Amino acid sequence: MISNRIVITSILFFSLTFCGYAQPDSCHFDQSIADLMNQVSRSNIDNHIRILSDAGGHETRVSYTEGNEWSVHYIKETFESFPGLTSVEFDTFYIAGSPAPYDTIPLVNVVATLLGSGGESQYYVVGGHLDATGNLDGSLNWDTDWPTAKAQGADDNASGVAATMEIARILSDPANTFNSHKTIKFVAFGAEERHPAYNNNNHKGSQHFVHNAFVRSDHILGAYIVDMIGYNETGNDYFNIVSNTDSRDLGRRVLQTRSAYGIDIGGNMEPFPDPTYSDHDQFWIYRYPAILIIENAPPWQNNPPWYGRNPYYHRESDLPGTINISQVQKIAQLILGSVACLSNVVTGIESPETAALPGSFRLLESYPNPFNPGTNIRYQLSKSGTVTLKIFDVNGREVTQLVNQKQSAGDHAIYWTAVDDLGNDLSSGLYIISLTVGQEQQTQKIALIR
Repeated sequence: MISNRIVITSILFFSLTFCGYAQPDSCHFDQSIADLMNQVSRSNIDNHIRILSDAGGHETRVSYTEGNEWSVHYIKETFESFPGLTSVEFDTFYIAGSPAPYDTIPLVNVVATLLGSGGESQYYVVGGHLDATGNLDGSLNWDTDWPTAKAQGADDNASGVAATMEIARILSDPANTFNSHKTIKFVAFGAEERHPAYNNNNHKGSQHFVHNAFVRSDHILGAYIVDMIGYNETGNDYFNIVSNTDSRDLGRRVLQTRSAYGIDIGGNMEPFPDPTYSDHDQFWIYRYPAILIIENAPPWQNNPPWYGRNPYYHRESDLPGTINISQVQKIAQLILGSVACLSNVVTGIESPETAALPGSFRLLESYPNPFNPGTNIRYQLSKSGTVTLKIFDVNGREVTQLVNQKQSAGDHAIYWTAVDDLGNDLSSGLYIISLTVGQEQQTQKIALIR
């Protein structure tokens, strides 16, 4: 059953080794890719960082400020100036639960698409967040001062957006004749930072983007999230890869690119750490492979020769003069080379039978939980079987039946908006997910907060 309230999808999630397509074993040297990497311009990156930091004279990119609004238009117009991009658009979202008037003020992701010959539903993502914050500045009371504070965010995260725009410029330039098989989406995410106007929650733009991709059954082959790559005063350029188990092949490709093209920059090695403090975590929630590229990550490199912790982080002093443009350039080259290697592979679709299947029947954690108005219910089947999925209230009354059919082995997902079988909105409270496969049953509590 598919209605305007319930979206049911069945997805086999593969690691990047599969991703629905065979991937190259490694990213070897390719002169055409080297030529693209050599076009990454320090002056372009520096210019973007300075313009985004100034934000049309507002000197802030905090959500719901004029500087933030000015910046999203600058990013969109910059993407639109690249003639090879297929489309550039605002992906608009609202943050429900915010106090008036912020609950009715739109925020946006800026999404630029370079369409590949393989179609738009399978794609790579390159992006970072466009907003900034000064919430750690001791001279500010952030709860009240955020509308007027000068949060230029040169490192966090004008550096990541500048790198994203420079990569988009080069890969989309018709003169470079980069004919990608895979589509690439370049995204400047809104509302990544915590904000008093939305209850100090974060990652709202990427949450919106990835959720919509999931509902459409998009196949995101991998995401490169670029956040804070511009500070380092040690004289030794450095970067860190953050990855979960399902995404580590993306990280390996970056290290292979560094080696193959001789990029002179230090970096961490496997096992990669897996903190969730940037937009990559939303991709992980929906089982899409994603890595974060950042200047520092656990185990923290706080001393020379590699890195000294950024003293301007989340402060008004995060200014363009603190940026190490050499480091940003090299990281942009690494990402460009990695994406160019992976996105240009043309192979056949791998048979689902060869992909890794879950080792057991299990009901995975729903997300979000608590939720309003909907949540993603996910489960794995080790083999095909008859599946019954129901929702009960805490008194044991059946609220709705979402599934009652035979399903194939693999990972399955349902997005459920809290309504009963008659289409009535449910009230706040605890509900029980009950998943039955054959004679086995598993349950999970979820909380609806209106």
